[in-house]
Amino acid sequence: MSKKILFVVIVILVFLAFNAYEIYDNITLEQYKHTVIKVAGDEKFPPYEYVDNEKTYTGFNVDIMNAIASRMEVHIKFYPMSWDDACKKLENGEIDVIQGMKYTKERDKYYDFSKEYLENSQSIFVRADNKDIADFEDLNSKTVVIQQEDIVENNLKELNNVNIIYTKNQEDALHELLSGQVDAYIGNTLTGVYLINKMEAEDKIKLVGETLNSTKYCMAVKNGDKEILNIINKGLRNIEKNGTYDRIYRKWFGRTVDHTRQYVYKILLFLSILIIIFIIIVFMFYRWNATLKKEVSRQTSKLNSANEILVKKNMQIKYERDFREWILNSIFSGVVTINQEGTITFSNKLADNILNTKQSMEGKRYSDTVISKIYFSDKLVQHKGEKEVLINGNKIYLSYKISTLNSINGENKDTIIIFRDVTEEKLLQDNIMRKDKLQSLGNLIAGIAHEIRNPLTSIKTYTELIPKKFDNPKFREMISKDIPIEIDRLNDLITNLLEYSKPRRPFKEFVKLNDSVDSVMLFLKDKINKENIIFENNISEDIYIYVDKNQFRQVFINLMLNSIESLDKEGKKIIISAKKLDKIISLSIQDNGCGIDEDSLNKIFNPFYTTKANGTGLGLFIVYQLLLENDVQIKFETVLGKGTKVIMDFKKLEIDNHGKIINS
Repeated sequence: MSKKILFVVIVILVFLAFNAYEIYDNITLEQYKHTVIKVAGDEKFPPYEYVDNEKTYTGFNVDIMNAIASRMEVHIKFYPMSWDDACKKLENGEIDVIQGMKYTKERDKYYDFSKEYLENSQSIFVRADNKDIADFEDLNSKTVVIQQEDIVENNLKELNNVNIIYTKNQEDALHELLSGQVDAYIGNTLTGVYLINKMEAEDKIKLVGETLNSTKYCMAVKNGDKEILNIINKGLRNIEKNGTYDRIYRKWFGRTVDHTRQYVYKILLFLSILIIIFIIIVFMFYRWNATLKKEVSRQTSKLNSANEILVKKNMQIKYERDFREWILNSIFSGVVTINQEGTITFSNKLADNILNTKQSMEGKRYSDTVISKIYFSDKLVQHKGEKEVLINGNKIYLSYKISTLNSINGENKDTIIIFRDVTEEKLLQDNIMRKDKLQSLGNLIAGIAHEIRNPLTSIKTYTELIPKKFDNPKFREMISKDIPIEIDRLNDLITNLLEYSKPRRPFKEFVKLNDSVDSVMLFLKDKINKENIIFENNISEDIYIYVDKNQFRQVFINLMLNSIESLDKEGKKIIISAKKLDKIISLSIQDNGCGIDEDSLNKIFNPFYTTKANGTGLGLFIVYQLLLENDVQIKFETVLGKGTKVIMDFKKLEIDNHGKIINS
């Protein structure tokens, strides 16, 4: 009984849904009351729209517009004018609607169109005695008259040497044709026939060729005027439905073009309801069928014996076990599991191959196998690392990870060991490191030789000239000035090399960052003022870093001098900032200098690499070495031509009430 009621309710809802838009239209009519719409149309375009002999504006379009106004309860003001003026006034917003316009894609760029309410076409009109023009192609090299802004102009431009004459309306165009001033006239078919009958020129003018430009005939509003367009569309829909449109069409054209719309609408509505009812019946049938299947399946399940269920369960367990074993045997690492008694419960094939066992290790004590060299049950279970292991006289390197396996109930805690043979990787890494050391040593020796040769050459030159120029006061002045400079240069080089090769162990302490920065800036104050550099210090007073303060001072001076020397334009600026993050304190030195190119950025920490004319190339190398000793990370962010930002990350440490470090 409930299904029948549901079916009736659904049918009623479907019927209401198909008619809901009519109720909505009636409700929304109230909002359009007192709306005044300015309507423009052609003053000489019969039978669509024209001013008759009694100065009354009439025609098919006028009657359609009046019917829409009556149905939608709005007020209409008509403005008859030339077609060209109507188009311009709509674009300027002086009117709201052009009551009849052929739809084209080009016009759609400038206007919004209503729903189609007529299909229009154009024809070629010639004088009855004309035998040269039989179709559209015969208009080549002929004179043709058309109404201004008519879309047929686009068709004519495709022909050769057509002389186009424009008139304000189609009646004037027909007079031009009758007077013999043009060869042909192209215009609206119905309007042309109407005017020819009115002018009693049926035997003087004939139609030739096929009809042109069959297009939709709509009403046009200005782009974006959705409110007026909505009124027109609703009005057209209503007058078509209640038969008003058919009566107006018969009045002006003598026949109906849409006489079956209501009939088609009713048929479509009826068919739609039938389809929906059919869908509902099919849906209910499938629901009933699904319910039957479910019940059959349930009763069948009850008939299954306990033995069959157990067999299926055992097969599933075996499948899952075989599948897991297949996965473990297919991975690229050795896998071994050990229970709490120290017995190996699983060993995949790769584990046996890596450890070169002749048979599977499953069931053996781990202490009797090579596994004992990387796993000790009396130590922490969870750890990872690398170990050198001797297997059958061959030395291999194993990278391993040991973890605990908890069972579902959390009681059994087996151990899983995952390992790989990294012997080849280890040997390759050692070879690369050896080559890198030899290359670095070569670069170091070449750099030292180059840096020592320059001052030695100067000293040697002065020494060779002493016998010849010793009596020259200017020479003695130069030698007493230049030789000490070159000796100091050698001394600085040796000092830096000693600092690099055997740096002293840093003495770390908590240093107030602002105090260290201020002491360096006092040292560089004259240089900064001389270079007209704008300096900003954005470091708060509560930031402390844990470093060797003398080594940090040396690092900071070197980095500041690099920033100062990179400033090569107006508006020189250096900004120093520091901020506390989760686990680090980040200090940055940012300048707006020349920046560093990508190639140099990859080499800045190399010894003896420099882009300066008088640099040794050891400054940033020593900076890196000192920061490494103090557990400080350094990185560069740079944009060529815009500046560089040097960032140093210090570990954030805390101390207790007794002055001891809590998190080291």
